[in-house]
Amino acid sequence: MEEKLGGHIERLIEDYPPDEILVAEDDEDLRDSIVEFLRKGGFVVECAATGSEAIDKIRRHPYDVILTDLKLPGHDGREILNEAMQLYPDIIVIIMTGYGTIEIAVDAMKMGAVDFISKPFEIVKLPLLMRGALERRRLKNENVFLRQQLKDKYKFSNIIGYSNCMQEVYRLIELVSQNNSTVLISGETGTGKELIARAVHFNGPRRENRLVCINCGAIPENLLEDELFGHVKGAFTGAIQTRVGRFEQAHKGTIFLDEVGNMSPSLQVKLLRVLQEREFERIGSSVPVKVDVRIMAATNADIAERVKNGSFREDLYYRLNVIQIGLPALRERREDIPLLAQHFLRKICKEMGEEPKTLSQLALRQLMAYAWPGNVRELENAVERAVILSGKRSQLAVSDFRDDIQKAEPLRTLVGLDIPDEGIYFNSVVQNIERDLILQSLKRAGGNQQKAAELLHMKRTTFLEKMRRSNVNKEDIASKNREGLIEPQGDEKS
Repeated sequence: MEEKLGGHIERLIEDYPPDEILVAEDDEDLRDSIVEFLRKGGFVVECAATGSEAIDKIRRHPYDVILTDLKLPGHDGREILNEAMQLYPDIIVIIMTGYGTIEIAVDAMKMGAVDFISKPFEIVKLPLLMRGALERRRLKNENVFLRQQLKDKYKFSNIIGYSNCMQEVYRLIELVSQNNSTVLISGETGTGKELIARAVHFNGPRRENRLVCINCGAIPENLLEDELFGHVKGAFTGAIQTRVGRFEQAHKGTIFLDEVGNMSPSLQVKLLRVLQEREFERIGSSVPVKVDVRIMAATNADIAERVKNGSFREDLYYRLNVIQIGLPALRERREDIPLLAQHFLRKICKEMGEEPKTLSQLALRQLMAYAWPGNVRELENAVERAVILSGKRSQLAVSDFRDDIQKAEPLRTLVGLDIPDEGIYFNSVVQNIERDLILQSLKRAGGNQQKAAELLHMKRTTFLEKMRRSNVNKEDIASKNREGLIEPQGDEKS
């Protein structure tokens, strides 16, 4: 799967939007020549004839590189540099001047310029200069931890689960990772919606750029707009400087809007504009800011129902719901619980500096019997608690888990059960039926394995093999003894 995905990603990287440059130069002939050579070099280029025009364009759009003359009408190159660095700390600014001195160069570099070129210069070398500066920025911003996450944490193989419904999720991740379409991830709280968003982003063409996550349900409405879109200096009391919002931070990357169903009607209108026009306005400004960003959203609410009752805009819902990935609740994929529990157990023991521990079979069965309203997140927390309470023991027991988990009723499956609308997992159901029949026969035979085998019309050796394959052991029988369901026979052989 990863090899196949890698081929798609390589093709998409070739088609990825080129870097954008703003050229600020008052000499028209020189400006036109620079623009021409940079465009031939594969860049998207805009130009400004004055410092005022350059600053206005910078405020509207986050360019990758600004190439500016030091002497310009209106505002000089230093003012442009200062404005650009305040708005976009990672922006590349290169200064041109016909008045080059070491003092000016040093001053500009101290302010944040990455390079300094004196006129006259060879225009044909500008594309190479730009690419060198962009590559140095990429290397400077390279985060070792983030790359390790990309290699380890967000590979498909590290999203835990082999059930049929999770296989469908993997298939959708592979498909949507190959493009820039808007994705809506739905599922109950704790099912791992952000993990899916990260898998889509870090396996896609924007993986070298930022993934910006924001929980729309955790931020008050009056602050959420500022978080998303930012504000300009003086927009309100306390706005002492311009602030860049999350959408601008995610430029050329991805923004993940968690719990988008909780967004207020007024913010829904603004989000709709970003989806349609790929632009917005900061608070206190009427100047539109353009962004190139992929949008992914998540919700644990039934947005379709909210559309019906009028609390969520229908047009926004259809804009968000281009591709939907629905995450199943943990109770709908119980066959994944042992795999998840053991994964969390290894992870938690390692983090705590503990020797590796195991889970008893009875504990695993109780975990599979519990409904997990908090889903995968609740399971991880339950395993962590059990590790702490197990002390120096090398195996987690049922008693290490919460009372409600200990008291969960084991799943009962009947041969004549009706298949629900959402379907069933055949192998899991058959295994549960077989195990249930073995326990019932033992109960009726008073714990005598020979009599239990006869009730099922099978040889004792076959019955014992079935017991082994169904993980029915002495711990189960002892548990039934404590419940008064099986009274052991004095002459019973193990």
